[in-house]
Amino acid sequence: MTILHTADWHLGKRLYRSDLREDHAHFLNWLANEVEQRQADVLLLSGDVFDTTNPNDGSMQLYYQFLTRMLPLPVTIVITGGNHDSATKLNAPRKLLHHLNIHVVGCTTGDCTDEVIRLDNGSTDLVVAAVPYLRDADLRQSISGQTYEDRVEALRMGIRNHYERTADYCAQTFNNVPVLAMGHLYVNGAAVSESEREIHAIGGQAAFSSEHFPAGFDYVALGHIHMPQRVGSSDTVRYSGSPIPLSFGERDQAHQLLAITLDNGRVTTVESVPVPQARALRHVSGTLDEVREKLNTLTSPHPLPALVEVLVEEDNESLTTRMHFDQLQRDYRDAPFILAKTRLLFRNKRKSLANLFAAETHLVDLTHTEVFEHRLTLSEVGGDERTQLLDAYEQLYRMVTEQSASAAASSISR
Repeated sequence: MTILHTADWHLGKRLYRSDLREDHAHFLNWLANEVEQRQADVLLLSGDVFDTTNPNDGSMQLYYQFLTRMLPLPVTIVITGGNHDSATKLNAPRKLLHHLNIHVVGCTTGDCTDEVIRLDNGSTDLVVAAVPYLRDADLRQSISGQTYEDRVEALRMGIRNHYERTADYCAQTFNNVPVLAMGHLYVNGAAVSESEREIHAIGGQAAFSSEHFPAGFDYVALGHIHMPQRVGSSDTVRYSGSPIPLSFGERDQAHQLLAITLDNGRVTTVESVPVPQARALRHVSGTLDEVREKLNTLTSPHPLPALVEVLVEEDNESLTTRMHFDQLQRDYRDAPFILAKTRLLFRNKRKSLANLFAAETHLVDLTHTEVFEHRLTLSEVGGDERTQLLDAYEQLYRMVTEQSASAAASSISR
């Protein structure tokens, strides 16, 4: 039996001002061919299908085009919701997709049995514990007088108890049947990349320990962290990572799919399958002359134009330098690559963080978390107070975006 594990597609993602839809289309076309050629029995998608809780039409089209292409194939698909996903949107076609051999678990109902899927079609005998992203509100009740540390510990224990109940149910109900678990969470010690700064900043506070995964799972397919990696010393608890680079910090990172082989009810191999990239990401820095020289010799073997991040550093500030910097951007508008982001800095006039944000950074280039972190820095908020405010901000942001998505879905249904 062959199981493919992927996660963190983030359909609809933009890299600065550049839409990554073509990158995702290339990946999904490759994945469809891979499923067919490997004659995969199961495809697991462990959360963050979309980049926002209210995905645009293009993202939804990519998603359903891929699922439609899977219909003639004898593959079972299991999809769980991530922290970027709207559970309402994922679950809306759930009953219909179930009849098409596609199982969706957008959020937890609190009853772990709703997340357990038995796959038995004669040649496939497997149980999937499709655990989605577990939100704070799903796991604990607010109690007056609780400290921040109490709330974090309650969240940790809620995640642990959820997996233990799920494993116990699988062991009691499906004796001698292999069990694969899914999860979308930060496991303590996992290495994060640039596009996951908010995970690094606040996720570690409620990090789940790898030893807390129950022994009853033959493999744990994780999402949430974009860097592919093993968790702890286990070869069967894995992050697949994101299939395409989601930030310039991930430009040299390996991107992969994991292929798991089950033989006689046991995991025998876990193979890393490299995902071919459709586009190169490049970082070019130096003086104006150095940057221009590097851009003139920049080439890429990929089918899509490279995205280039440019940092120009000059010694002295002058109007002439700024004019030449503006001209450089105009000169490469029709180049065989795309200037995704350009910045100009002067070495003899190192600016404060506030001035850098005001003068050299556009709001569109920042994530919502970076904007809030900047506000905290200006207010000189640090230590535990900063961590708690970041945590509260992320929770409020998720609540507002999920409520907006639910309201939009309700409006459409009416």
